[in-house]
Amino acid sequence: MVKFFEPTPTFGTKHKRLAPSKQEESPYYWWWAYLRRNKDYLATCEKGGKGKYAKLYADFGDVRGDEFRLWWRAEGVKLFAEQMSIYKFKEIDGKDEVPDQWSKDEFIFLQVPLTYDKKSLKKYFNELLMDRHKRGRGRPTQKTRATSAKYPLNGTYTIANLRLCLQIYDRYMETRSGPNKLKHWELGVEMRLLPKDSMPNPKDDSVDRLIKRNRLQATVGRYIKQAKARIDNAVIGQFPVA
Repeated sequence: MVKFFEPTPTFGTKHKRLAPSKQEESPYYWWWAYLRRNKDYLATCEKGGKGKYAKLYADFGDVRGDEFRLWWRAEGVKLFAEQMSIYKFKEIDGKDEVPDQWSKDEFIFLQVPLTYDKKSLKKYFNELLMDRHKRGRGRPTQKTRATSAKYPLNGTYTIANLRLCLQIYDRYMETRSGPNKLKHWELGVEMRLLPKDSMPNPKDDSVDRLIKRNRLQATVGRYIKQAKARIDNAVIGQFPVA
Protein backbone atom coordinates (compact mmCIF):
# COMPACT_ATOMS: atom_id res chain seq x y z
CA MET A 1 0.00 0.00 0.00
CA VAL A 2 1.37 3.40 -1.03
CA LYS A 3 1.39 5.97 1.77
CA PHE A 4 1.53 9.76 1.63
CA PHE A 5 1.61 12.33 4.42
CA GLU A 6 -0.23 14.96 2.41
CA PRO A 7 -3.53 14.79 0.46
CA THR A 8 -3.09 13.11 -2.91
CA PRO A 9 -4.83 14.18 -6.12
CA THR A 10 -8.06 12.46 -7.12
CA PHE A 11 -9.09 11.94 -10.73
CA GLY A 12 -12.22 9.81 -10.69
CA THR A 13 -12.63 6.78 -12.94
CA LYS A 14 -11.87 6.23 -16.61
CA HIS A 15 -15.52 6.78 -17.52
CA LYS A 16 -16.26 9.47 -14.95
CA ARG A 17 -13.45 11.98 -14.50
CA LEU A 18 -13.62 14.43 -11.62
CA ALA A 19 -13.26 18.16 -12.16
CA PRO A 20 -9.64 19.42 -12.38
CA SER A 21 -10.24 21.32 -9.15
CA LYS A 22 -10.10 17.98 -7.28
CA GLN A 23 -6.50 17.52 -8.42
CA GLU A 24 -5.68 21.00 -7.19
CA GLU A 25 -6.60 20.06 -3.63
CA SER A 26 -3.26 18.27 -3.38
CA PRO A 27 -0.01 20.16 -2.71
CA TYR A 28 1.72 17.72 -5.04
CA TYR A 29 -0.25 19.19 -7.94
CA TRP A 30 1.09 22.62 -7.09
CA TRP A 31 4.72 21.41 -6.97
CA TRP A 32 4.22 20.24 -10.56
CA ALA A 33 2.45 23.48 -11.51
CA TYR A 34 5.16 25.76 -10.09
CA LEU A 35 7.91 23.67 -11.65
CA ARG A 36 6.25 24.22 -15.04
CA ARG A 37 6.86 27.97 -14.66
CA ASN A 38 10.63 27.60 -14.39
CA LYS A 39 12.10 28.51 -17.77
CA ASP A 40 15.43 26.80 -17.11
CA TYR A 41 13.72 23.54 -16.24
CA LEU A 42 11.51 23.77 -19.32
CA ALA A 43 14.68 24.27 -21.39
CA THR A 44 16.05 21.06 -19.90
CA CYS A 45 12.81 19.31 -20.86
CA GLU A 46 13.11 20.58 -24.42
CA LYS A 47 16.60 19.07 -24.63
CA GLY A 48 15.35 15.69 -23.49
CA GLY A 49 16.82 15.97 -20.01
CA LYS A 50 20.13 17.59 -20.88
CA GLY A 51 21.10 20.93 -19.41
CA LYS A 52 21.11 22.84 -16.15
CA TYR A 53 18.59 20.64 -14.36
CA ALA A 54 19.46 17.24 -15.80
CA LYS A 55 19.67 15.70 -12.34
CA LEU A 56 16.20 16.86 -11.35
CA TYR A 57 14.86 15.80 -14.74
CA ALA A 58 15.99 12.24 -14.01
CA ASP A 59 13.40 12.24 -11.21
CA PHE A 60 10.64 14.61 -12.33
CA GLY A 61 10.82 14.05 -16.06
CA ASP A 62 9.07 16.19 -18.66
CA VAL A 63 6.42 18.44 -17.12
CA ARG A 64 5.39 20.22 -20.32
CA GLY A 65 2.31 18.08 -20.87
CA ASP A 66 -0.94 19.69 -19.75
CA GLU A 67 -2.42 16.57 -18.18
CA PHE A 68 -1.24 16.31 -14.60
CA ARG A 69 -2.89 12.89 -14.21
CA LEU A 70 -0.46 11.28 -16.66
CA TRP A 71 2.59 12.87 -15.04
CA TRP A 72 1.42 11.91 -11.56
CA ARG A 73 1.09 8.24 -12.41
CA ALA A 74 4.32 8.11 -14.38
CA GLU A 75 6.54 10.20 -12.09
CA GLY A 76 4.77 11.80 -9.13
CA VAL A 77 3.80 8.79 -7.05
CA LYS A 78 7.34 7.50 -6.72
CA LEU A 79 8.68 10.96 -5.82
CA PHE A 80 6.33 11.77 -2.95
CA ALA A 81 5.28 8.39 -1.53
CA GLU A 82 6.70 7.20 1.77
CA GLN A 83 9.12 4.30 1.38
CA MET A 84 7.72 1.40 3.39
CA SER A 85 10.15 -0.52 5.57
CA ILE A 86 11.36 -3.89 4.29
CA TYR A 87 11.37 -5.16 7.88
CA LYS A 88 8.35 -6.62 9.64
CA PHE A 89 7.29 -6.50 13.26
CA LYS A 90 8.29 -9.88 14.63
CA GLU A 91 10.15 -11.73 17.35
CA ILE A 92 13.90 -12.20 16.81
CA ASP A 93 14.77 -15.82 17.57
CA GLY A 94 18.53 -15.40 17.53
CA LYS A 95 21.39 -13.04 16.82
CA ASP A 96 21.64 -14.32 13.25
CA GLU A 97 18.28 -12.68 12.50
CA VAL A 98 19.50 -9.21 13.46
CA PRO A 99 19.73 -7.11 10.25
CA ASP A 100 23.27 -6.34 9.13
CA GLN A 101 22.39 -2.71 8.48
CA TRP A 102 20.34 -1.04 11.18
CA SER A 103 20.25 2.13 13.23
CA LYS A 104 18.61 3.33 16.42
CA ASP A 105 16.42 5.60 14.31
CA GLU A 106 14.81 2.57 12.68
CA PHE A 107 14.84 -0.19 15.31
CA ILE A 108 14.54 -0.90 18.99
CA PHE A 109 16.19 -4.10 20.17
CA LEU A 110 14.90 -5.09 23.59
CA GLN A 111 15.77 -7.47 26.34
CA VAL A 112 12.39 -8.48 27.73
CA PRO A 113 12.41 -10.67 30.86
CA LEU A 114 9.30 -12.84 30.61
CA THR A 115 9.40 -13.31 34.38
CA TYR A 116 7.92 -9.80 34.65
CA ASP A 117 4.14 -9.52 34.73
CA LYS A 118 2.35 -8.22 31.62
CA LYS A 119 1.25 -4.99 33.24
CA SER A 120 4.83 -4.02 34.08
CA LEU A 121 6.10 -4.98 30.64
CA LYS A 122 3.41 -2.88 28.94
CA LYS A 123 4.28 0.05 31.20
CA TYR A 124 8.01 -0.16 30.40
CA PHE A 125 7.38 -0.63 26.70
CA ASN A 126 5.00 2.34 26.50
CA GLU A 127 7.50 4.56 28.32
CA LEU A 128 10.25 3.55 25.92
CA LEU A 129 8.00 3.98 22.90
CA MET A 130 6.98 7.46 24.01
CA ASP A 131 10.64 8.39 24.30
CA ARG A 132 11.87 6.80 21.09
CA HIS A 133 8.99 6.98 18.64
CA LYS A 134 8.71 10.47 17.15
CA ARG A 135 5.37 10.17 15.42
CA GLY A 136 2.32 11.26 17.38
CA ARG A 137 -1.26 10.17 17.09
CA GLY A 138 -3.25 11.00 13.97
CA ARG A 139 -1.70 12.88 11.11
CA PRO A 140 1.87 13.89 12.04
CA THR A 141 3.00 17.45 11.54
CA GLN A 142 5.98 18.39 9.40
CA LYS A 143 7.89 19.22 12.57
CA THR A 144 7.36 15.88 14.29
CA ARG A 145 7.11 13.29 11.54
CA ALA A 146 9.90 11.21 10.14
CA THR A 147 9.62 10.98 6.38
CA SER A 148 11.19 8.61 3.90
CA ALA A 149 9.79 10.28 0.78
CA LYS A 150 12.38 11.17 -1.81
CA TYR A 151 10.92 14.66 -2.08
CA PRO A 152 9.07 15.67 1.11
CA LEU A 153 7.20 18.93 1.35
CA ASN A 154 9.04 21.70 3.17
CA GLY A 155 7.30 24.42 5.11
CA THR A 156 3.65 25.22 5.73
CA TYR A 157 1.08 25.93 3.06
CA THR A 158 -2.59 26.36 2.24
CA ILE A 159 -4.06 25.28 -1.07
CA ALA A 160 -5.80 28.65 -1.37
CA ASN A 161 -2.49 30.50 -1.10
CA LEU A 162 -0.69 28.18 -3.53
CA ARG A 163 -3.46 28.73 -6.06
CA LEU A 164 -3.77 32.49 -5.63
CA CYS A 165 -0.02 33.17 -5.80
CA LEU A 166 0.26 31.32 -9.09
CA GLN A 167 -2.84 32.99 -10.54
CA ILE A 168 -1.38 36.41 -9.74
CA TYR A 169 2.05 35.43 -11.07
CA ASP A 170 0.58 34.15 -14.35
CA ARG A 171 -1.45 37.32 -14.84
CA TYR A 172 1.60 39.41 -13.98
CA MET A 173 3.66 37.59 -16.62
CA GLU A 174 0.92 38.21 -19.19
CA THR A 175 0.92 41.95 -18.50
CA ARG A 176 4.62 42.72 -18.12
CA SER A 177 4.96 44.59 -21.41
CA GLY A 178 3.09 45.81 -24.46
CA PRO A 179 -0.42 47.27 -24.55
CA ASN A 180 -1.59 44.92 -21.80
CA LYS A 181 0.99 46.08 -19.29
CA LEU A 182 -0.49 46.69 -15.84
CA LYS A 183 0.93 48.23 -12.72
CA HIS A 184 0.82 46.06 -9.63
CA TRP A 185 -2.06 48.00 -8.11
CA GLU A 186 -4.03 47.79 -11.37
CA LEU A 187 -3.54 44.04 -11.37
CA GLY A 188 -4.81 43.99 -7.80
CA VAL A 189 -7.94 45.89 -8.84
CA GLU A 190 -8.53 43.52 -11.74
CA MET A 191 -8.25 40.46 -9.48
CA ARG A 192 -10.15 42.10 -6.59
CA LEU A 193 -7.52 41.10 -4.06
CA LEU A 194 -8.79 43.25 -1.18
CA PRO A 195 -12.21 43.80 0.37
CA LYS A 196 -14.46 46.19 -1.53
CA ASP A 197 -13.98 49.08 0.91
CA SER A 198 -10.19 48.78 0.50
CA MET A 199 -10.30 49.02 -3.30
CA PRO A 200 -9.86 52.37 -5.11
CA ASN A 201 -13.12 54.17 -5.69
CA PRO A 202 -13.88 57.15 -7.98
CA LYS A 203 -15.35 58.90 -4.95
CA ASP A 204 -12.06 58.69 -3.01
CA ASP A 205 -10.09 61.85 -2.45
CA SER A 206 -6.47 61.93 -3.64
CA VAL A 207 -5.05 60.83 -0.29
CA ASP A 208 -7.35 57.80 0.11
CA ARG A 209 -6.77 56.86 -3.51
CA LEU A 210 -3.00 56.88 -3.01
CA ILE A 211 -3.23 54.86 0.22
CA LYS A 212 -5.39 52.20 -1.40
CA ARG A 213 -3.17 51.96 -4.47
CA ASN A 214 -0.06 51.62 -2.35
CA ARG A 215 -1.70 48.88 -0.30
CA LEU A 216 -2.64 46.99 -3.46
CA GLN A 217 0.80 47.56 -4.92
CA ALA A 218 2.44 46.01 -1.84
CA THR A 219 -0.04 43.12 -1.69
CA VAL A 220 0.50 42.12 -5.31
CA GLY A 221 4.25 42.49 -4.92
CA ARG A 222 4.25 40.06 -1.97
CA TYR A 223 2.29 37.44 -3.88
CA ILE A 224 4.56 37.68 -6.90
CA LYS A 225 7.68 37.45 -4.73
CA GLN A 226 6.27 34.38 -3.00
CA ALA A 227 5.42 32.74 -6.32
CA LYS A 228 8.90 33.40 -7.71
CA ALA A 229 10.51 31.91 -4.60
CA ARG A 230 8.44 28.74 -4.98
CA ILE A 231 9.29 28.46 -8.67
CA ASP A 232 12.98 28.70 -7.75
CA ASN A 233 12.58 26.24 -4.87
CA ALA A 234 10.83 23.67 -7.06
CA VAL A 235 13.96 23.14 -9.16
CA ILE A 236 16.18 22.49 -6.14
CA GLY A 237 13.85 19.81 -4.82
CA GLN A 238 12.19 21.91 -2.13
CA PHE A 239 8.58 23.03 -2.02
CA PRO A 240 6.82 25.21 -1.03
CA VAL A 241 9.18 26.66 1.67
CA ALA A 242 7.97 30.26 1.13
